[in-house]
Amino acid sequence: MTELRLRPRTVSELVDAAFALYRQNSTQYILVSALANVPLLILQIVLQPMNPATIAAIGPPVLLITTVGSLITYSIMSGAVVKLGSEIYLGREPDLAKSLGEVLPRVPALVISSLLSGLLFFLGLLFFIVGALYVTARYFAVATAIVLEGKGPIAAFGRSSVLSRDRKRHILNTLLLVGIIYFVLSFGVGAFSALSGSYVIQLVASTLFTIIAYPVVALTQMLLYYDSRIRNEGFDLEQMAATLDAGLAAPAARGTAQ
Repeated sequence: MTELRLRPRTVSELVDAAFALYRQNSTQYILVSALANVPLLILQIVLQPMNPATIAAIGPPVLLITTVGSLITYSIMSGAVVKLGSEIYLGREPDLAKSLGEVLPRVPALVISSLLSGLLFFLGLLFFIVGALYVTARYFAVATAIVLEGKGPIAAFGRSSVLSRDRKRHILNTLLLVGIIYFVLSFGVGAFSALSGSYVIQLVASTLFTIIAYPVVALTQMLLYYDSRIRNEGFDLEQMAATLDAGLAAPAARGTAQ
């Protein structure tokens, strides 16, 4: 099993560590993903128009509802996975209910940051692929900073800019590797479900794949955040010192009590 102690990691080590974190607590990651995605799946099945006349009449409202629902679903799912994964990575006991309780108040900030990130990515595309890649690398940790540091949307963009300084190639390579793995698996699931010829089956298959596989992507982003803090801020040494202080304080407290 891959060791998960705090240390700088290469691109492949980061993705490997994400899979290791996932295996350690896959049930909770899948559960939180299901809690976020299943309501949206039901909504999409119920609201999806089934004939041209209906599409013309109610298509735009359905698109708006499902788009907003997708943003909220993504925010809850990715935020809760990041919070859970962080607790495990730092050697704490994961608590699904507590993680969800901490993430839910931050959903508005996560939705706003997603919209801003999408706008910046679109503007980056105007400068061809280079601009889009730059935006992706510079703002890789926006959502993570909101979830783990309690930053507001604007402050989170500044925090991510600091963490990505002189690290953009490493960040891009890591996101590209996990993205390729996710895309290949997603393409296979999509191609297989398309053989059914049923929209509902394809939608269910796509949702199930997201529930099971997406947590690895969110965990990779979380590990990239800590990797940048370890390299730029000595976060591993900070945690080690805190652990030593706690270990020294415990015997002292017992001696005082006696």
